[in-house]
Amino acid sequence: MKGKSIMNNIYWPMKVHAVKLEYRRLALENIPHGYFRIKNGRKYVYVTYDPLNPKLDPSHPYRLLVNSKRGNKFSAAVAEFIQLRKEYDLLLNEWNSRYEISPPRVIFPIKQFSDPHKMNNDFYEKQQSGCGEYIPQNPTISDHGVLKSKNEQIGADLLKAMGIPFKYEPKVVFVNTEDVINPDYLINFFEIDRCSYLEILGMNDRYDYSVKTATKINSFSKDHYRPGREVIYVLLYDKANFDEDYFVSQVLTAFDTMIPDNAIVWKTDSKAS
Repeated sequence: MKGKSIMNNIYWPMKVHAVKLEYRRLALENIPHGYFRIKNGRKYVYVTYDPLNPKLDPSHPYRLLVNSKRGNKFSAAVAEFIQLRKEYDLLLNEWNSRYEISPPRVIFPIKQFSDPHKMNNDFYEKQQSGCGEYIPQNPTISDHGVLKSKNEQIGADLLKAMGIPFKYEPKVVFVNTEDVINPDYLINFFEIDRCSYLEILGMNDRYDYSVKTATKINSFSKDHYRPGREVIYVLLYDKANFDEDYFVSQVLTAFDTMIPDNAIVWKTDSKAS
């Protein structure tokens, strides 16, 4: 892919980059910090910061056996901290390498000017995956499960590379046309509390497929699913050559579009520290 960067080999649009940074910065403030050490053959978790105990001195951390009841509780939180801190540092280093200004603050929760289908994180969690009934003669076996095509696998791999959770073939029932379909993916932009259906449209050299594609787009439109917001279309002009750059740009453009400018508060200093 073109435009490789440090984190997940993706160049984030500026607003998306800012949101991902601030989301993690705020999350880090609200979970315990620490590290793991093995001493005398026993694994310990050291907690250096606990938001529920502001008097905790980082120079005198909790030291807890990982397999103890309290240690097990803090171990999960510290593991999350280590992962989040890694993601944050990568994002910050990338930001500082690209821009001469500090990352902005972001006003959470991010509100949409229109939300016709309440497609938020809660909506995403309630949806089932694998609802499609059609089984191809030559399915694609992948780390994501059994998919219908190699192109769907490439799309799934790219979503994973971008750190965007997804569910394969959820179910959508259209009110106005009474059609029922299974979009390729339901993807979750969890940092902004939004999700979108994602459709890879190919095989347009086949008449029956083209008719199904047109019917599907019409049904989405009649039920007020906005292209680039509630539904993202990726049109494959050449099904034999999956355009990864185009796929990534369609997804990240939608992500960027759903971040209103008034959610971003720019700082006056010139560089992040």
